[in-house]
This record gives sequence, C-alpha cells and structure tokens, in this order.
Amino acid sequence: MVKIRFGERLEQQAFRSKLTDRQLICQVVDHYELDVFEQHIDLINPCLLELFYVLELKPILLDKLRKDFYYDDFHEMEAILTIAAQMLLTDHYANVSFLNDLREEMTTCFYIKPNQKHYSFSEQKHLFYSRADWVIDEVLARAIDEKKQDEQYQIFVQSLRDFIQKRPVGSPCHVVIDGQSCTFFRLNGQKYRRDELDELIEETPLHIYQFAQNEYQLSPLLALNPLTIYLYYQDEVDPMIHTLQTIFDERMVLLPKSDFPFDS
Repeated sequence: MVKIRFGERLEQQAFRSKLTDRQLICQVVDHYELDVFEQHIDLINPCLLELFYVLELKPILLDKLRKDFYYDDFHEMEAILTIAAQMLLTDHYANVSFLNDLREEMTTCFYIKPNQKHYSFSEQKHLFYSRADWVIDEVLARAIDEKKQDEQYQIFVQSLRDFIQKRPVGSPCHVVIDGQSCTFFRLNGQKYRRDELDELIEETPLHIYQFAQNEYQLSPLLALNPLTIYLYYQDEVDPMIHTLQTIFDERMVLLPKSDFPFDS
C-alpha cells in the first residue's frame, strides 16, 4: 500500500472522486490521507497530475489570462485553457518536443515511484513551485500561440472552401496518398502526368495562396476541383487527410490503399 497525504480535505475528496471514476479502490485513513494499492500506481499517477491542474494550476492560468493578457471573453479563455490542459495532461502534443518537455517537467513533480510507501501531495506542490513554476508562464504563452495558429488555419481553410465553391466542378478522380507522396488518377485509372498537373495549376489562380507545406498534395486538387475524390490512404491519421476532408467535405471518399483498383 502507498499512503497519500493531502493538505486539504477538498484535495482528498476530489482525488477519491477521480479514483472512483476509474473504478480504483482506496482505503480512507482520515480526512487528509488515503491508502492506495501499489499495483494501481500507473493509473493513479495521472490522477495526481489532473488533481493539481484542476485545483491549483487552472485557477492560476485563468487569473493570468485576465490580469497579464487582458482576456475577458469566457469562451476564449476556456479554449486557451483546454489547449493548456492538452499540453500538460495528454499525449496530444507528444510529437512536439518543446511542448512535451512542459508535460514531462510537471509529471516529475506528481509521480509516485515504484516501491514508494509515502507520498505527500503538499510537498510535491511546493516542489513544483520551487523548481518548475516556469511551466505556468510557458504553457500559457504556448496555448495562446496555438489558439492563434488554429484561428489562422481555420480562416485559411475557409478561404480555400470559398475558392473551390466559386470554380467550375471537374470530373471525379482517384488520389493515392502515402506520406509525402501523392499520385492523381482519372476516374478510368489513367495517371495524371506531372506536366499535366503543372499546367492545370499554372492556369488556376493559386498564387494568392502561399503554401508552406504539402503544396503538391493540395494544389492539384484545387486545380482539378473534382466532383468526387476517391482518396486511398496508407495512414488514416495523416494530418493532410484531415485538411483535405475539411476543405472538400462531402466530396471526399476515404478508402484504404489496398482497395485502389488500378496499378499505381
């Protein structure tokens, strides 16, 4: 068993509630202390992290948004705090090294080690504020920046949706996407040559969009503007697929690459 000691009754009650939600058993010692089973430590550690975020860190972030960044719109602040929570509590940004560092730094403060018999939530809070309080300002700045980037992305995507809606609709096509490789086919399976696509792109007023990435995955489809896009994927979670779905919406038909009916 591991004894977990809290400094306030509310902390103990909130922690018990989180354990109950996860169907984890604990033994109540008193209003400030719980015993938990060692074999559940991997499931309990995230609860400690969430508890600190909800009871301690979130109110601090909210106060800073109001006082330091002059936010007063509830929905805007909630959106920023949601991003901050994703950065610190989930694997949502695991592939972004500098954001993942924030989470790792905070996790080290709220972590019960194997074979540890006593854990003080209050002491770990003091450890966080003495050693890693820089996370507070950093995660807030990153969350605000992420929200702004998301807003710019949404504006960009909407402009592309408006663009294709105003242009003549072309014939259906097949698209095989595999990482950075993207191949385009007519409905009968005939492959579009690169020079054909380049000519179409040249004839289409796409110069107003300065694509930083994935230009040759997106530009041909904007030029072709197909009635239906049969897209064959290798990796369904490819972010480019999400972008294409957002732009072309109901025109997209997603299929696994193995279903492609022609020689690629």
